[in-house]
Amino acid sequence: MPGQVLVERELCEATTASRATVREALRQLESEGLVHSTNGRGTVVATLSVEDARQIYEVRSALEGVAGRLFAIRATEADRHALRAALIRLEEVAEDTRQLAIAKTEFYDVLVSGAKNTELKHILDSINRRVTLVRAVSLSKPGRPQESLAEVRAICEAAVAGDAARAEELCRLHVEQAAEAALPRLSEAGDLDL
Repeated sequence: MPGQVLVERELCEATTASRATVREALRQLESEGLVHSTNGRGTVVATLSVEDARQIYEVRSALEGVAGRLFAIRATEADRHALRAALIRLEEVAEDTRQLAIAKTEFYDVLVSGAKNTELKHILDSINRRVTLVRAVSLSKPGRPQESLAEVRAICEAAVAGDAARAEELCRLHVEQAAEAALPRLSEAGDLDL
């Protein structure tokens, strides 16, 4: 729960992990922005503010644009086939918002993998761990799932065709449209629990 203090001793008991292992896990979670260490309070579960979400969308837009461009340039035929298959999966679950969010993650995993840039993958993986709830908020806007699917379909077409400039533009636009759908809803709801 957001704001909950994580006590090392309790985590060790609950997981049977050593204190060193728990400390390392907490450091990793902190580096990903999922918890915060505070003097005197210990480690606390983080929340995601509207401003945090806005900044994440800005960074995601740029990075996913790069992923789309690099996929179009570097993807193998197997990568292109996998991206088409991920799109088919998206289309199959389009009516189920929860499954759609999962399928979108799978689609982006294929896109980023096909970009053949491990640093880009590492950074996006870290960011995406923080935005799961934000993605659900975006997809909860009436009509957004269908819009999102159309945007992803266009990304797939451009990336598979090798149109790097168009794939980058469409990836950026897709994230910007998601932000436009989510940020007003987040402003109404307040901070999100990570």
